[in-house]
Amino acid sequence: MRICLFTPNFLPGVGGTEYVTDALARQFHAMGQHVVVLAVGDPVPLDLPYPVEWAPRPLFPRLFPERAGTHLKKLHEREHFDVFCCNYAHPTGYAAVRLTERTGVPTVIVSHGGDLYRSSRDRQRPHLWKRTLYAYNHAQGLIAISPYIEDLIREVNPNPRHMERIPNGIDLAEYAKPAERPADFTDTRPFALCLGNLGPMKGFADAIAAYAQTRGRLRDMALVIVGNGPLEDILRAQVRGLGLETDVLFMGRRTGGDKRWFLQNCLYGLMPSIEEGHPIVGLELLASGKPVICSTNAAFDGMYEEGVNALRVPAQQPDLLAQAMMKMAGSDLGAMANASRGREGDYDWSSISRRYLGFLERVVSTHQRGRARS
Repeated sequence: MRICLFTPNFLPGVGGTEYVTDALARQFHAMGQHVVVLAVGDPVPLDLPYPVEWAPRPLFPRLFPERAGTHLKKLHEREHFDVFCCNYAHPTGYAAVRLTERTGVPTVIVSHGGDLYRSSRDRQRPHLWKRTLYAYNHAQGLIAISPYIEDLIREVNPNPRHMERIPNGIDLAEYAKPAERPADFTDTRPFALCLGNLGPMKGFADAIAAYAQTRGRLRDMALVIVGNGPLEDILRAQVRGLGLETDVLFMGRRTGGDKRWFLQNCLYGLMPSIEEGHPIVGLELLASGKPVICSTNAAFDGMYEEGVNALRVPAQQPDLLAQAMMKMAGSDLGAMANASRGREGDYDWSSISRRYLGFLERVVSTHQRGRARS
């Protein structure tokens, strides 16, 4: 199959969309499929086993997202794709759907959440939201990465032509590798771990507030925050205001062995997210055999079950989060860790990519039969 992965975000960025696109492209390439990534943005030299093309960012993308399809059309004329598989409706999904109407090549949209979140600014921009709705209602196939994303899709398209829930995946072998303690982390206390982008949807301010309530009762447990992002200065100021500078430790963004060490050596993960698609960090903690305290957002459903390998609390409730931290201190973390290890195999990239490929093949086959009848 000849597949174009059309994405508005790509490497060397470090978000979930970038990670998933690269992982899928590697898997498809290893399976003998012809896959090309078309990324919107300025060209960046990358050493990858599959080809990457770059589409310049269109002028006025919020007014005319279809302009992102100009380069897709040129690339299709050269590559003769069987399917356009797009991340998000804006600008990629909408541009591909409009090109489908001209070429007959089916479009599949993968929602990672941001364009459909109830907190999304796109919903407040009528011109853009109208095109988002058009894309989700005219694509030949839709992929929801979690129960929460499926709910959001069905709110805008109750009866999609083809939809399948396929979660994100994880490289289990990568997270099984041993890791050495980072040289600049010398604190020997046990710690809970907040890992990820320090953005408004992660709920890390609630984690700090909850930790402040429980610090004196948590047997000298530290809170380690690994990541960077737009709220870092605000979170640091919150910590200073609470007098927690020696107990809440900001370690910056980490990759490779450093990140594995924090995952492998934390007591548990802390993910009080307000909105999520299907969090890669949740999968990383699962692959590392760790329990979590996470929100009741349905993005975590399937990975984490209350009382089995997780404690789950409503988002934006630091008092309840503090109670969960106290409960976790008295829980059997070993049993919860074993429960996490029992679920990790469901998310191995080799099986996830086969599900993607099977769905793409079904969409293409059904679309071709429909065109033949017409």
